Amino acid sequence: MEENTNDPQKEKEESTGYSKYGITDVPKTSIATSWGQTKTFAGLSRTELTFLLVTTVNILTAIGLTLYSFIEVIKNDPEVPDFTFALLLLINAVFCLFYAFHGVLRERIYELYVLIIAIIVIVLYCTVEYGVNVNGRKTFKLVRMILTCVLAPPNIVLAWAVARDFGYLQFRIVGASEFLQHLYAQASIFSCALKFDVQVTVSMVVLVLRKGTSLNVLEQVVLGVGIPYSILWNILGSVVLKKEWRSGAFVFAFLGLAKPSYYIYKIANEYVNIDDNLKQSETITYAVLTAGILALLVWLIMMVELYIVCKNFGNGLKEIAFETAATESTSLITGRKQRHHNPLI
Repeated sequence: MEENTNDPQKEKEESTGYSKYGITDVPKTSIATSWGQTKTFAGLSRTELTFLLVTTVNILTAIGLTLYSFIEVIKNDPEVPDFTFALLLLINAVFCLFYAFHGVLRERIYELYVLIIAIIVIVLYCTVEYGVNVNGRKTFKLVRMILTCVLAPPNIVLAWAVARDFGYLQFRIVGASEFLQHLYAQASIFSCALKFDVQVTVSMVVLVLRKGTSLNVLEQVVLGVGIPYSILWNILGSVVLKKEWRSGAFVFAFLGLAKPSYYIYKIANEYVNIDDNLKQSETITYAVLTAGILALLVWLIMMVELYIVCKNFGNGLKEIAFETAATESTSLITGRKQRHHNPLI
């Protein structure tokens, strides 16, 4: 059967880009995916590629050292605070890796800022923990502290340089309209806050493991319910944003009241029993207080941004930024069209 050449959609696609000049296999710098417009690796600059390479090496190094610590603690004494912090570092390292790749490929400037904050927090933890915990000093902790202090500064500089150069993808998505760019920026802040909220919530829940794997009933409930609840709540927030679901926003805000309630309870409980807690572990006590305050701040920012993005519903951002479907199969790595052979031909 002769192929139909009068397809308007196909003619429209072939008349765009370089195909109208007979050049049909030019690598694309961005593609439409189910997550939205995304850069291909072929479209990344040298600085962005260098940043991803450096970040990957640094984070994998941190994960390797932390895994060694994690295994040693499990083998020797899993009911000590070192177990909790090893687990906490592993979780945050995975989040950092996600922020780096998702932030660059989606040009999410605030995710790279969060990555910078996370790197600084990790450096401070490794330094303070080694300095304060005199009895727990070990060779691998010294190596970890030195490596983080050496590798973190270039990583932070590269992240800042890459983030300040963003703007291409935003222009591809919403065009030159300053109004739409403002709406898209607010939506990006809310989206970033959702991810950061998952990170701080998981960190708060993990910090209930004050005595390692030794848990009471309340701690088991918090650990078993807190993480799934937080993930599902943030998925709801993402749906509210992309679908511009006003009634869902009220449900999202109401269900979210459980979070600050738990944070305030945890901070108050830690403060009331601070003398006993400090005897068990000074590092965990201060970590709980810091994480609780940070979690409250993130929740407050997210509620403010929820109000802002809800006010922006109905101005055309959903149709432009969140309902763009991919019209062709394109490789994220090479940026070239994938050729699929029909077995019936």
